[in-house]
Amino acid sequence: MTIIFSFLIGVAFWTFMEYVLHRFLGHVHKGKNFFKEEHLQHHAKANYFAPAYKKAMAGLAASSILVAMLSLVMPFQVALAFILGFMGMYGVYEMVHYRFHTKDPIAMPFIILRKHHFYHHFHNPKTNHGVTTRFWDRVFGTFVRVEKVTVPSRMPLQWLLDGDDIKPAYARHFQLSSRQERKG
Repeated sequence: MTIIFSFLIGVAFWTFMEYVLHRFLGHVHKGKNFFKEEHLQHHAKANYFAPAYKKAMAGLAASSILVAMLSLVMPFQVALAFILGFMGMYGVYEMVHYRFHTKDPIAMPFIILRKHHFYHHFHNPKTNHGVTTRFWDRVFGTFVRVEKVTVPSRMPLQWLLDGDDIKPAYARHFQLSSRQERKG
């Protein structure tokens, strides 16, 4: 039971770290850091993602340090379960985030999370830092409820479009920037 609980705490801890890394290293931190350069490129080019090898190396380094530190205060198996939950959720985050930018949603909750995420991208980068959950944004006061997201035409999300317009299924949730803005 302790191992399962530790695994679940690792999952939850990733969602917290996702928020902290994104908000503080990606946006609040002044100057350069290992995260910010790639993150700023992702904001400039909505379908840009850091190379997988960089993410894998960061994940391996973080998990190695965490398991070593945790093993000092708890049994190795419990520490390992935590890391497996943490890194497993990191993998889920990477897949979900990539899918948000590149593929059609498979269910309504994912539309809600996408609007949350794309509001951050296209409206206010000081809000809505969570990708896999909106929980931490609510806890830390950076949550903004989103009815409709205006997507700049210079950053088209191909899954959202039918030709030059929003697919009818998504028109309630997303709109393209005005035609005048697109010409400018």
